[in-house]
Amino acid sequence: MTHRNIPRILIVLVGLSVFATLVLQCCDNRQEHLDRRHTAQVDSLMQQLSIREKVAQLFILEISREPSDSTRALQDSLIRDYGVGALIIMRGPIHPFVDRMNELQSMADLPLLVATDAEWGAAMRFAEYLPYPRQRILGRMEGRRAEKLLYEMGRNVGQELRDLNIYVNYAPVVDVCPDAYDKSDGQRSFDSDPERVGRFAAAYMHGMQDKGVFACAKHYPGHGVTRVDSHYEMPVVLYDRAQFDSVGLVPFQKLIDEGVAMIMVAHMSIPAIDSTGVPMSISAPCMKDLLRGEQGFDGVVITDAVGMQGVAAGRTPLEVNTAVYRAGSDMILMPEDIKCSIDAIADSVETGVWPLEELDAKVRKVLELKARAGFFDQGFDPQVRDLDRKIAEARHRDSTLLIRIGRALERSSRPYIEPVFGDRTLVLDKAGK
Repeated sequence: MTHRNIPRILIVLVGLSVFATLVLQCCDNRQEHLDRRHTAQVDSLMQQLSIREKVAQLFILEISREPSDSTRALQDSLIRDYGVGALIIMRGPIHPFVDRMNELQSMADLPLLVATDAEWGAAMRFAEYLPYPRQRILGRMEGRRAEKLLYEMGRNVGQELRDLNIYVNYAPVVDVCPDAYDKSDGQRSFDSDPERVGRFAAAYMHGMQDKGVFACAKHYPGHGVTRVDSHYEMPVVLYDRAQFDSVGLVPFQKLIDEGVAMIMVAHMSIPAIDSTGVPMSISAPCMKDLLRGEQGFDGVVITDAVGMQGVAAGRTPLEVNTAVYRAGSDMILMPEDIKCSIDAIADSVETGVWPLEELDAKVRKVLELKARAGFFDQGFDPQVRDLDRKIAEARHRDSTLLIRIGRALERSSRPYIEPVFGDRTLVLDKAGK
């Protein structure tokens, strides 16, 4: 390189720097404009909704693909008359589900926020899609290539779900699983190293959220040290607080720092966090003091499904729903006795027993998700159309990426270790005693 070329190179470099700065400023200005518009949309809605309509936005209704006449009538009423704000999709053939989603969306005054569990892609719920490997298998990938592939997987899964107007994915699982899960649930953990779990989960999260689908880290504050299925019983974890700080909470903190939209709290008792022994899902010290306070999470808090025996044993549905609300959850997942619960919470707010400010803070978070998804923008269509074409396009995208992931796994020198049971949990009876 001659000295005569140096000024020319410097000019080019300065020009590129200025261009990059202008691009960043343009992106920042556009984001500020979007944020202001979304805030204005939410502000307007908050002024229009009654207290009961606000409460209804917090409930997530499970829909079945072929409901009975009585179930269909109840679902229709909850959407049309009560204004329930969200749906969760379970497993089955996709066309009946989409038809039912479209029906319910047509009844809703505000577009419904639809969610599902798609940890390894839409195939976890719909057999029409191609499945990605479970997280335990993906955790074997090595190097920066692994995080890049997980990011691309997140983008593909995000596109699959967005094509279906599903804007929330209850994934990724960020539980750290050393030797404490059974062979089935252990497949859901990336690794035994909390730092590695955090990196891999963050890559997957960013891919989804860059596609406009909100990720949900679960199961807070770390279900990887339990051997009990909280669908049926409540686990009690005897780890001390230092062990949670150094293991279970580490990947959650990384995802919080990097902007995860939602966090799901588990039905498990941890005396080191809440000495009363209640499940974390109805524990204010867990949700308000630890998650909101110490870890600084300001997104949407949700618990695992409230019909699970880990929280439901010995409690009525109304007791569970109100306890989850009061403890700090922003949304109530798959509840029973929804009408009675909406009325009870609304009555408590209207009479001043529970603060209106607390309700408004929860509802605002839900409406902000809807605003960020574009639900209140002119021209937004909540109906799913051209389904078969979208499935075919997704299968093509996924097949290409699956080949690359397979090659990365073939090159990996990390052994696959089957998770086995640990010995640091207790099993309580059905009454939680």
